[in-house]
Amino acid sequence: MRNCLFPLLILSHLYAICVGDLDQDNSVSMQDVSLLVADVMDGGGVNEVSDVNFDQITNIYDLLILIDFISDESNPCEIIWGETTSSLPEYYFSIDINSSQIQQVKEFYSIAKQEWGSFGPLEFWVVGTSLLDARELDQSYCELRIEKDPCLGNNYLQWCLNRDYNFEDYANYGGAGLSLNRGNPDEDCTEYSYMEITLSSQYPFPNESDYNVVTMHEYFHAYQHAHIHAYDYEERAELMVVNPWWSEGGAEYMAQLLYSQQEGVIDNYLSERMSWKMQSKNDLIEGELISDIPYGERAYIAYDLGTWAVAYLISIAGLDSYREDFYNDLNQYGWEGSFSINFGLSPSEFLVSFHEFLDLDINEQLSILP
Repeated sequence: MRNCLFPLLILSHLYAICVGDLDQDNSVSMQDVSLLVADVMDGGGVNEVSDVNFDQITNIYDLLILIDFISDESNPCEIIWGETTSSLPEYYFSIDINSSQIQQVKEFYSIAKQEWGSFGPLEFWVVGTSLLDARELDQSYCELRIEKDPCLGNNYLQWCLNRDYNFEDYANYGGAGLSLNRGNPDEDCTEYSYMEITLSSQYPFPNESDYNVVTMHEYFHAYQHAHIHAYDYEERAELMVVNPWWSEGGAEYMAQLLYSQQEGVIDNYLSERMSWKMQSKNDLIEGELISDIPYGERAYIAYDLGTWAVAYLISIAGLDSYREDFYNDLNQYGWEGSFSINFGLSPSEFLVSFHEFLDLDINEQLSILP
């Protein structure tokens, strides 16, 4: 059988490599400083591990920051759920994925990370279109889960291989998604905590701009989940909001907004995409709120209009109130409490206002966009 697990990190390391850890020993020390000095003397360039300040070049500034880490006796390689980290994601991909596709994923993850912060532990799993290669990647994935998590039982491997929407399904039907596990340290056996983003190679395809938007969309889900500290699945779901309008609308708007701001993207990109999404209002049932729509056949309405709902909310309360203040208060006050505190109105009041906004002319609607 072909070996289809291609980590960009060393598989035997059960921790992610972090920025500044040039000797890959899961800490930063004077040895790393010596290696970084040599890297700077050689002319620097772009290197994920040596680019300590994320400015796409290795120079004296990275060296000064690394020395500060050591002076403060802090360990940038430590990953604490909900706190920004210097650890890099782990990338795994099937044998039919070429290096340019992985570089594309890394590029747009890096754009999102610089805008929203770096959270982890994070894995990317990139699946091609070959069912055979996807099946082999599934085997490697399930074996890695067992290697990283001592709490998994003897029956886990078979369950993992037969799980709903495994990598063969991604190869067959396309799509992307984020899943996670949040281990509770109070349990007898603490499960391994991680977030994983799975990207297929169709719907969207890598040569489409939507592929880059989807990469950032899924990472914003990681941002959302990193700001939820609860271990219980039901509690986490409640803080994310069970129906898709809030979490999916937020991830989609933040990704579309950030993509629209990149060099080379046409000036009317955002207004064009948002105009398309507004058409979904025609599929609302009379008296139906977007918050009523669950995942399923009609979820696209909640995705599209949820994107507009978050854009409308940000036009009222400001981007920082949404992306920073709301999520920083989420654990203390709950979803409704944080919503009311940071946006100045209750969720029900907002939804009434938003559905009135849906009745406006498209040009009035587009005028709220940056």
